[in-house]
Amino acid sequence: MNDDTRLLLWEALSELFLDTEVTDTTVRCIAQVVAQSGVPVPEVEAVLWNDVFPVLYPNLLSVAGEWAGWPREWLREHLQPARGPARRKGPRILVRDIEAQWNRVLAQCNTTR
Repeated sequence: MNDDTRLLLWEALSELFLDTEVTDTTVRCIAQVVAQSGVPVPEVEAVLWNDVFPVLYPNLLSVAGEWAGWPREWLREHLQPARGPARRKGPRILVRDIEAQWNRVLAQCNTTR
C-alpha cells in the first residue's frame, strides 16, 4: 500500500483511540475509508494493531486524553509502518475494547458492500 493510503487509514483508525464515545457515525466513516482504500482486511488489521494501537492506546488510559484528533503531521511523525500479521499486544482491557470497535467497523464494511 502506498503512503497516502496508509495515512488515510491511520487517520480513520485513530478515531477509535479518542477520549470520546465511538458512535455509529464514527464507525460508518471508518468503514467507508477502509472500503474505499481497497486494502485487504488483514492488511488493515495489521495497520490497526501494529501501526496505530501501540502509539495511540495510551490516550485511552489518560484521565484527560485527546478528544479532538491528531493532525496528519503528528501521525506521520509518530506512527511507523510495521510489517507482518496483526499483533494484538497491550493492556488486555484495551485490546478487547478495540477488538469490539473493530468488529463494529467490519460489520459496517460488510453491510455496505
